[in-house]
Amino acid sequence: MDNQKPFKTIEEQIKILNNRGLIIDDETEISLRQFGYYSIVNGYKWLFLSRNSVGKIIKPERFIKGSSFFEIRGLYDFDKELRSILYKALLEYESNLKAKVSYIFCKNHPEEKSYLNVKNYRDYKHNSVNKTINNLDNTIKKYSLKDYDNAIKHYLNNYNQVPLWVLVNFLTFGDINYLYRNIDEQVRISIAKEFSKKYKDNYNEDVKIQVESLDSVNHLVNNFRNAVAHGEITYYMHLTKGPSFQNIKKDLNLKNLKISSQRGIFELVISLKLVLTKKCFEELKNSLFNLLDTYNDIFTSVSFASILHDMNFPDNYKTFIK
Repeated sequence: MDNQKPFKTIEEQIKILNNRGLIIDDETEISLRQFGYYSIVNGYKWLFLSRNSVGKIIKPERFIKGSSFFEIRGLYDFDKELRSILYKALLEYESNLKAKVSYIFCKNHPEEKSYLNVKNYRDYKHNSVNKTINNLDNTIKKYSLKDYDNAIKHYLNNYNQVPLWVLVNFLTFGDINYLYRNIDEQVRISIAKEFSKKYKDNYNEDVKIQVESLDSVNHLVNNFRNAVAHGEITYYMHLTKGPSFQNIKKDLNLKNLKISSQRGIFELVISLKLVLTKKCFEELKNSLFNLLDTYNDIFTSVSFASILHDMNFPDNYKTFIK
């Protein structure tokens, strides 16, 4: 079979970009050598490609007149910084959720290895419950066989069991999300009440956070956390499936907020306000606003508004985020 994508030298890559109408600068070669053509160009070129009257990319590809590699690299850097800002906030919520799930579950089910008992789950005859329990059991087995010392080995060797508050630290966010979805309803309600209390303590506002709202938050966080952790393109990432965002909108009393059928960065940030401390959310908000202000003027061939649009940010986004 013929090689459809033959190897191209850096010089050949630059020539291709130049022939397609992209303005090249002295930093182009350095950037391509340091980060690679695929990561920068193939990942971030789409906003700068010429399109026809119905918005489809013209073939063969041509760049918008006046667009430059400097702008593509700028968008690459912008997204990288955005991931860094989000990652800190997402980890904060992950730690908090794990603590609340393990504490309240164990408070309601204090017996040893209660998390392995199907009766402590909502729909214990459903396959998802068995999957959750198997995953917890397999995590214990996995870390018990590691060559290095860890908390799971310690508890097994000394107490012949692993408490949930220890086990959660070895679970991915996807694992803890799945656990939250399947644990019995009373525990889910108690967790939602804890987040409601936390919100009132931070904002001095009575907000009754719904169980379903946390399902929505967790779905958003799980998907964006994976993208952020693996360095995937994040700024224009959208989710088309999952729990409704309407619950979060209702909890935060955002009556004037129009809901998109696809949830992006804006919805993620709004969701985090529901579950983070005020201090942590303020740090997220300020870092995000500073990032937007920093990159607002570096794009000339496209408007920065188009980038905000890809992030699902409405024109008056500061009103909702504040």
